Amino acid sequence: MSDTRVAVFIDYQNVYHCARDLFFASGKAAPWLGSIDPLRLGELLCRLGYEKDPGRKLAGVQVYRGQPDSRSGIRLSKSFDRQVASWRQQRGVTVHTRPLRYHRVSKLGSKLEWVAREKGIDVMMALDISIGARSNGYEVAVVASADTDLLPALEDAASVGKRVETTTWGTPGLSRGPLRIPGRNIWNHYLDKSLFDLVRDDTDYLSEP
Repeated sequence: MSDTRVAVFIDYQNVYHCARDLFFASGKAAPWLGSIDPLRLGELLCRLGYEKDPGRKLAGVQVYRGQPDSRSGIRLSKSFDRQVASWRQQRGVTVHTRPLRYHRVSKLGSKLEWVAREKGIDVMMALDISIGARSNGYEVAVVASADTDLLPALEDAASVGKRVETTTWGTPGLSRGPLRIPGRNIWNHYLDKSLFDLVRDDTDYLSEP
């Protein structure tokens, strides 16, 4: 039996914030709660399909995240560096970063206040999904994001014969809706709290080593 190569694409901030909203909504959660280990999540998503396709093999995990600078605070910037460095040590994990876009929103005394937003992360991820499909880099793409801007890339991958799957967090009676391609049945992996606990990363990267 030939392997079914599974590529997992993770929109990290989307996954992180959705996990916090669903699993840690009560009270003030520590900032690391909601974080996941990309390799463990990729392995789980590959494993969840074994019953339908025992030939599944994880071909790689691609993680996408905006990169803060000192305007987000030195502590946050350094914690980002530590977390990304830990991901890059994992075999099979590729990390893609792009500087955050900052907007000055007010002035408090002599101190500037900035608001940061991710820019271009969805485009980067969409390109990799489409290019991977058209260059035969995988048979299955599993997309961990609820960002509808990715839909054209999912449609493109499906149009060249690749299987597209999605994943979302869920609790009884509450979940973030998965991405859907009109006219196609997309297999979504609903991950509840027990599955989140298998892939969570409670490391406090804000603390100096």
